[in-house]
Amino acid sequence: MITKEKAVAKEITDDFLENIKELPAWVEIYKLNHWSPTQLNSMICLWAYKYLYLSQEERRDLPGNAKMFTGTCLGELLKLTFGKFEWMYIKGKGLTKEPIPAQRKIFEKVLEDFNTYKPVDEEDKKVYEISRAGLAKSYQTLKDAMKEIALTGETECERSIALNLKNAVLPVTGRIDIENENAFVEFKTKHRKKNRPKKDGTSTYSLPNIKKGYMGWSDHILQVATYYFACEEKKKPHLLVMNEENYNIFTPENCDDLKPENLKLYLSKMDRVAQERELIMERHAGKSTWVEEISPDFTHFFWKGMGEHLDIAKKLWGLN
Repeated sequence: MITKEKAVAKEITDDFLENIKELPAWVEIYKLNHWSPTQLNSMICLWAYKYLYLSQEERRDLPGNAKMFTGTCLGELLKLTFGKFEWMYIKGKGLTKEPIPAQRKIFEKVLEDFNTYKPVDEEDKKVYEISRAGLAKSYQTLKDAMKEIALTGETECERSIALNLKNAVLPVTGRIDIENENAFVEFKTKHRKKNRPKKDGTSTYSLPNIKKGYMGWSDHILQVATYYFACEEKKKPHLLVMNEENYNIFTPENCDDLKPENLKLYLSKMDRVAQERELIMERHAGKSTWVEEISPDFTHFFWKGMGEHLDIAKKLWGLN
């Protein structure tokens, strides 16, 4: 069964790849035919482990977490509440633009899906329970934010894009959360974070910062840059960041990082990172010698929640 992610990547990269007279050997060896903002934002040792060591099937089985799942559910609420059309992969038809049926009880429908989540450990269970308790409030915050943005007309969700970089072989692909003829919105959720334990050993969870410069800020701007240039600089970018109770809407009018001249800097960063990683794949195609070139940082929080993969990676680098 073809996954949505795989279908999107194939659909929008086939034409591009056919125009390359001779594909590099590493494209087939590593089964990589596109970049994503997530790949290019990932620290290099984590990217190498996931994409040079693990197979596609193994990557799909990597553990998730309650924060990621909550963000996905809020994205579904965004789509069902404010979207008029959705781009979907339909067998035999490929990617097609389909109407989103008007629905009642949207929150109840998504909550039903939310209730199916299985926490991976006790800490994840606590985060999940806190997220569930705040889901209705988060939905109201989302609605307030989108009312302020006020996308009008024929809104579309999850349209696939491809962006060709100047010096990289492969294109960057992605899906825009929601857009209309003149603007697009990149939607990011921030979730309650665990505070230091009290003297009695208990912990509280507080709302995270959503002001400019929060953790993950540059990653999110890079993603906005991807969509901005894929839309040929014709659509006004909005970065909507929210936690359970508050939101911020960043645009070129209130955020220098979203001005075209600064988004070009992020485009250059994407190009540089993609080119560097393609050269690594070319130099080590199919061999594990890339571990000698890449220094790992296993203290980084990105490795948290990787379960047994952290131990596997340490052994791969000869550190365990």
